[in-house]
Amino acid sequence: MFNPGELWTDTNGTPINAHGGGILLHEGTYWWFGEHKIAGEAGNRSHVGVHVYASENLIDWRDKGIALAMEDSPGSEIPPGCVLERPKVIQNPRTGKFVMWFHLEPLGGGYEGARSAVAIADSPAGPYQFLHSLRPNAGAWPLNAPDDRKQLLNGQELTHLASLGLGGAPLPWYPKDICYRRDFEGGQMARDMTLFVDDDGTAYHIYSSENNGTLHISQLDDDFTNHSGRYIRLFPGRFHEAPALMKSGGRYFLFSSDCTGWAPNTARLSSAPSI
Repeated sequence: MFNPGELWTDTNGTPINAHGGGILLHEGTYWWFGEHKIAGEAGNRSHVGVHVYASENLIDWRDKGIALAMEDSPGSEIPPGCVLERPKVIQNPRTGKFVMWFHLEPLGGGYEGARSAVAIADSPAGPYQFLHSLRPNAGAWPLNAPDDRKQLLNGQELTHLASLGLGGAPLPWYPKDICYRRDFEGGQMARDMTLFVDDDGTAYHIYSSENNGTLHISQLDDDFTNHSGRYIRLFPGRFHEAPALMKSGGRYFLFSSDCTGWAPNTARLSSAPSI
């Protein structure tokens, strides 16, 4: 049995090691993907890869190994010591491929990279092949941005933005309509994230953006390996992390948290009739 607050072990009696994870249901089996952590402060970075477990009842989990391993080779974008977070997997019904997305911070770059990365496999357990990393929707404006704001920052706005000291925590002086314009050419920031496939087969990438101050919902392309250029901004200045999206009774429900680091906060629930 699973007892909240106690160690959860796999069917071998070993503690489950799949942090920041996501679950895929495929042909009656649940697949749990998460960050494999090592002990100590070094565990704040990735040294092993994405661990995967399988279960038919969401309680008893079989260790299926490392689905995506770190690559210690010249030019690798996922070498040991980079930051790999929030892995999520969906299946593309057209290609049959299993597509993994995760938040990636390049080695030695702190948290300024704010990139998304993609890997694919022929089966849920992998092994997954790393494809690329990117900043979402470079050169595309949000669908719900006012026309008069669809312009690059001017010199005065750039100077003002640089003076604000934005990181990833809530600030009372957070600018609600500047960061997405700053990132228009190079692509939008993307940190905490999830994936969602709608009833019509359209896939979406939901992520914390604009220095964590605003959520984005971004439609993926037909292969689920890139963005389509269609996205919206949600709750500018409200600071959401750890998004999770579901649909019930024709309505969408978005669960998320505040941005308080390791300190606990009250979970949030938002809903809408359309994504």
